[in-house]
Amino acid sequence: MKRVLRLAAYRRLLAAYVLNELAWAVGTLALAVLVYRRTGSAAGTAAFFLSSQFFPALVSPALVARLDQRLPRSVLPALYGAEAILFLALAWVAGRFSLAPLLALVVIDGIIAVTARALARAASVAVITPAGLLREGNALTNICFAICFMGGPALGGVVVATGGTSAALLANSGLFALIALNLVSARGLPSVSPERTPARGRLRAAIRHVRSDSPLLALLIVYGVTFVVFTISIPVEVVLAQHSLHAGAGGYGALLSGWGAGAVAGSAVYARWRGRSARSLISLSTVVIGIGFLVMAVAPTLAVAVAGAVAGGGGNGVLSMASQTAVQERTPERWMALVVSLSESIAQAAPGGGILLGGAIAALAGPRVALGTAGAGGLAIAVLAWIVLRAAPAKLAPSRARPRIPEASSWSRRPAIPPRKTLA
Repeated sequence: MKRVLRLAAYRRLLAAYVLNELAWAVGTLALAVLVYRRTGSAAGTAAFFLSSQFFPALVSPALVARLDQRLPRSVLPALYGAEAILFLALAWVAGRFSLAPLLALVVIDGIIAVTARALARAASVAVITPAGLLREGNALTNICFAICFMGGPALGGVVVATGGTSAALLANSGLFALIALNLVSARGLPSVSPERTPARGRLRAAIRHVRSDSPLLALLIVYGVTFVVFTISIPVEVVLAQHSLHAGAGGYGALLSGWGAGAVAGSAVYARWRGRSARSLISLSTVVIGIGFLVMAVAPTLAVAVAGAVAGGGGNGVLSMASQTAVQERTPERWMALVVSLSESIAQAAPGGGILLGGAIAALAGPRVALGTAGAGGLAIAVLAWIVLRAAPAKLAPSRARPRIPEASSWSRRPAIPPRKTLA
């Protein structure tokens, strides 16, 4: 992976990505704690997570469609600069707590965050693909993400505990300002395609492109289903740790840390096996995640449950990058930002269904049954992935000679361009 680090533009984008993930972890923890403490209600916390993830997932693809043909060197710093300003506003509101204004700012920030993530990923793909380093670059990015996923919440907890919520939000504002400055001075970021199309209708065109490309559609369907099934565990693990295993908050933290450590190891495994076919990587990693959940479901002790979490996290680390890389390899450049945005939206919105399903199963039959359902679902998805991806080439690479998809003449002349437990 040393070769990909020689690309100056990739290094800048990677630094922006790492700082963004740290800021996301710190900000999410600080705001979730703030909302729960001030409202004393699980409903208030649920409203926060819906505002930060679900609603932005519905809106951000339309914003990507309006921005993806602009210069990344100007658009990305502007988006991250806007986040710096929004976190200043959030810090001010946090000191004078009012739920409605806070949630409104969270929705706006969520939309900008998902949009920036999609455009940054598309820019990164455009930088590393011509050098033939897409899989190497994605592997390194995923290792960095896994480390942030494991250490970010701990960092957020320390900042909130020592300086308070407002201090954490102000620190986030500074991080986003640093990201913006980092990208303003970056060289080698991709330029705008000379074949630009009107923004109106681009999102519909992207969806039509996905529907017309069977392997790409299959990948996104499998991607969405895995999110629903595997996020069944999110509201269940705390119940397993505290009531089934009688391990308390420390046991719950051990499960989360075990998953994060597994994700780091899985990212390293993907880096080593990245040359294998997407079909085999996706299917095998899904089997491993399913087995991890089944181990957690029957675990008699915390140590066994943590071992299952490590296995699940390892499969997660492979699955996330194998899925994303396969989507990127299948997608032509002119569609990249919008297709990445659609996959990001799936990653943001689909967990809502899994969380509701997990909570319902746990309430009716207990946490072990819920985790067993997630495990059995993982094995079923592995079979599904093996079947639906069987006709795709090993790398799912698109044919550059494919005919263009006709557009509706009323709005465009030609096709347009377009991803957290995490699969993103």
